Amino acid sequence: MQSAEASRARAVAVASLLTALVFVVTAGFTVYIPETRGYFNLGEAAVYISALLLPPLWAALAGGVGSMLADVALGYLHYAPATLVIKGCEGLVASLLLRRRPRGALAESRVLGVAASLLLPLLLALLGSLFYTGTVELALPLTPIASVGVGRIIGGVWVAAAAALAAYIVYANLRGLGTAWTILSMTLAGIVMVTGYFIYEQAILGVAAAAEVPFNLMQALVGVTVALMCERPLRAVALKG
Repeated sequence: MQSAEASRARAVAVASLLTALVFVVTAGFTVYIPETRGYFNLGEAAVYISALLLPPLWAALAGGVGSMLADVALGYLHYAPATLVIKGCEGLVASLLLRRRPRGALAESRVLGVAASLLLPLLLALLGSLFYTGTVELALPLTPIASVGVGRIIGGVWVAAAAALAAYIVYANLRGLGTAWTILSMTLAGIVMVTGYFIYEQAILGVAAAAEVPFNLMQALVGVTVALMCERPLRAVALKG
């Protein structure tokens, strides 16, 4: 009985910490490109890290509540109810899939894993070059500093970032670190997020939601990229519980 209570207390503590992480990362740092209206934060990365570390229901709690609190803190109250559900589902789907890695010759093929995984850097380079070039404005909403202009970003930056990510993916797949399934799991969870906001914005808010799809997709891709960098050090504890 004591062991069960200790395990439950540990789960509550870790989930609380990760909820706070999702909130701080989502609300505390944003990147905006005025020329293209491109915008993203690192909240998705925190949601995916929570999915790596927590069982599905706890991951849903951390992703949904942390993201909703960020909306409230930043003044996006009309998004808060939807965010609770959408980001909760995103964390739930990612955690469920990460814990259900398929077995078999096809699933274990490292060559196929590399080929499939390389779609991520290709999309990163494409969307980054199309929608995230121009003057970069970093915002720190939780601090007295409203925004900090940091110059310009060109398409070559995204190509270089994609090349570095591709090199890591090839290495990780060939070392058998499970990167292909991790990418697929998080990407499918990201599609849940993109679809959820599209439906909410189109049906409830009555805005042209299609225009937001590439930006939401880019946010998911950035989140997957950052989470992948954390996959290996977290792997020892990620799929327990």
